[in-house]
Amino acid sequence: MEKHTEEVQKPTQVDERGMLFTPVSRRGFVKGTAGVAAIAGLGSLVGCGGSDAGTSSSDKKKVLRFGQANAKQGLDMQKSTNSGSSSVADNVVEAPLHWTEDNELVPCLLTEIPTPEADGVTYKCTLKDGIKFHDGSTLTSTDVKYSFERMFKPATAAKSTYMYDMIVGAKDMLAGTATELTGLTIEDDTHFTFTLEYPMATFAKNLGISYADIFPHEACEAAGDSWGSGTDLIGTGPYKLVSNDDSTLVEFERFEDYHGNAEGYATNLDKLEIHYIDDLNTKMLNFKNGDIDYCDLDSSLLQQYQQDSDVKDLITQYMPLGTQFINLNLNDDALKDVRVRQALSLAINRQELIDTVLAGAGQAASGFLNPAEPGFDSSASAFEYDPEKAKSLLAEAGVSDLSLTCPVRASGQKIMVAVQAYWSAVGVNCDVQLADNGVWASDWAAGNLQITQLGWFPLFADADNHMYTYFYSENAAKKSSFYNNPEFDALMVKGRQSTDESERADIYKQADDILTRQDYATLPLFYPKFQFTTKDYVKNAKVGNLIYHMMDIDIDATKDDYTTEA
Repeated sequence: MEKHTEEVQKPTQVDERGMLFTPVSRRGFVKGTAGVAAIAGLGSLVGCGGSDAGTSSSDKKKVLRFGQANAKQGLDMQKSTNSGSSSVADNVVEAPLHWTEDNELVPCLLTEIPTPEADGVTYKCTLKDGIKFHDGSTLTSTDVKYSFERMFKPATAAKSTYMYDMIVGAKDMLAGTATELTGLTIEDDTHFTFTLEYPMATFAKNLGISYADIFPHEACEAAGDSWGSGTDLIGTGPYKLVSNDDSTLVEFERFEDYHGNAEGYATNLDKLEIHYIDDLNTKMLNFKNGDIDYCDLDSSLLQQYQQDSDVKDLITQYMPLGTQFINLNLNDDALKDVRVRQALSLAINRQELIDTVLAGAGQAASGFLNPAEPGFDSSASAFEYDPEKAKSLLAEAGVSDLSLTCPVRASGQKIMVAVQAYWSAVGVNCDVQLADNGVWASDWAAGNLQITQLGWFPLFADADNHMYTYFYSENAAKKSSFYNNPEFDALMVKGRQSTDESERADIYKQADDILTRQDYATLPLFYPKFQFTTKDYVKNAKVGNLIYHMMDIDIDATKDDYTTEA
């Protein structure tokens, strides 16, 4: 999730951030029957609400087995930006607000969405009464303050503080010069107030994503560094964690005291299992063989399974908000010349790559921003393919033997092998190396990758959540990019402080042009279409924006092919 944007790792992040459809959202506590997943929609994270209560007309328990890659970043979303981590953690923990699968911001732990006071920086918040954590304790304002202060403690090493560091006192905590978040004041158990340093256009929106998860302060403090590993994760969400080996399997059961029940809703599943399967082919074989009920289908395998009689009718395609791109480490001497970076872009035949490697599951990129985001330049053409011009630029830059190293995760391997061939045709050698997910994430954050391929997905349709989170200089330094353009940075700051959405869209259009068409600081490839597969007894499967949420999922246990027992 990242994600913020979120890094995506398909199930997955990181790729990151990974996570457009027209889902039926229970988190907004909208009554009615949910429909089957369809295309459309926008980003979101997990949370609240429900649809029909889950009692089967048969004697079978309702068990869902979901397959995804293991992000190997734990389940503490203060420490991860990976959509795969979020897909697991979001069953357990919740943020104050929630983005539905229809890209609607709704209350979750709060009674209503807070709006700024006349000063533009004060947000008064009210918690719902009597919300229970899985350990039986009651959610209070103290837990909210604890969770945000934990985020800003240097020892936590939280990855998405830039989405909230405009809260008064946050920067002092991050610097280690303060131990209290002075911009979050408690009035009583259910009332608290945020005070910001300056107006922030997306502050309330940011309260609807998993980086703002609220933890029970006593349990989290007692768990210490183990929070988010094993079964050390407690929240207010619809499912409680019962087992987790951090490697192959995570198991949940329905939380009977879930606060959504008080509003006439209940979660449907008796039990939920997350099966970690990193290999894309193995995961689909598990699905086909009936060992899992639901999983994503990587675009590299789409054509194969569109021709598989057992699977083809079980595929749902959707278009998320994200962008798949090639990240360039601008600290690397080989990539500092803009002519070299432009040549690398010109050498790539994006449309051919989409038609062949992705079986058509994408749209050639014309910038970093996705077509569904305000600021997308609809007048811009897809990036040009001109290998002869690429050769000329490399010669002009005095480069004749460029050799690059590109570690990628399994999800990006086929894409980069295709790019490798395009670059080879203009005299550039690229060594594509398959990396373990955890090793890749560590090297990416440490700035050790010369180039790599990933997707970055905003958690909702806003360019601040998409571009600022990755390419603002302070953030780019933590993502093997190191992009640093003062003009771009100034636009990012102006955009996040403006309350005029038309002005913001224009700001981000300018910024995208600087980033991708002037500086060629990154190489957008395509806006992806993603797919998932579900057995025919799985009901209401939808994806908001890359992150798989189980809030609306139901099982038709009367189906003959449903044989899973709890």
